[in-house]
Amino acid sequence: MKKARLTLLLLCTAMFFISCNKEKDNSDKVTTPAPQQQNVKSVKKETISSVVIYDGTPLYIEDSDGKMIYADEALLGDTIRVYVEDNSIEQKEAIRLLSNGKEDTFNFVHVSYYDSDYWTRDIFITNNSKLKPGIITTDSLTYSAPDGTSATSKKLEAGTVVAIDPDSTKKDSDLDIDFISVTYYNGAAFGKPVYVKAEALSDTTADIIANQTLSRIIANDSLKPEIADILFLYIESLQVSSYMQEKIQAAKEEVLNRRN
Repeated sequence: MKKARLTLLLLCTAMFFISCNKEKDNSDKVTTPAPQQQNVKSVKKETISSVVIYDGTPLYIEDSDGKMIYADEALLGDTIRVYVEDNSIEQKEAIRLLSNGKEDTFNFVHVSYYDSDYWTRDIFITNNSKLKPGIITTDSLTYSAPDGTSATSKKLEAGTVVAIDPDSTKKDSDLDIDFISVTYYNGAAFGKPVYVKAEALSDTTADIIANQTLSRIIANDSLKPEIADILFLYIESLQVSSYMQEKIQAAKEEVLNRRN
């Protein structure tokens, strides 16, 4: 978590030098100033671990009418905390207020992100406390069961961030292949669980941090070269996988070409 906070600090520093911040999802912008958030930590309330499986997951706070107002966003692959009430995830239906004034009702989950309370939609996170973030390192077929005969038509591309169940690894003894259960974003509540070959996954924290940082560097054309260089130096110092090393080098070349 300390490394994640350092990355966020570096990213915030970088964002200071960006002349124009790019909103990823304009539909969740506030139309009026959001009410001041109550950031009082609930010390007695139980939470469980959850994984963010959607890039730029919107975080909301409630206004005085109980409507959800966009306030912040969580990084893809982050681990957040979900509040539990009476042994169940704390969630409720509420109205989301859009920038165009339109109101839609969705299911929201109560979460804690860096010790601040928010609500987010259930489609963007997982609800299994055993899951941890990981990255698909090569284009991979998905399987409905941990055996080679259960392949589906769905493929997860290299670079897809998923939530891994580390206790689910099972071997197909006929093919001598290890399979593991992962959950990915598919627009449904709490994601879609499937199996993939275990060799196609990286679950190191360094890879997740590097992936988050790279996505921010690439997405911001206005990032000053000196800031990008600092961020590249940082992620190159991490103990990342060979897949991520290649991804970092490719990103550096892209940024260099963009400068020329």
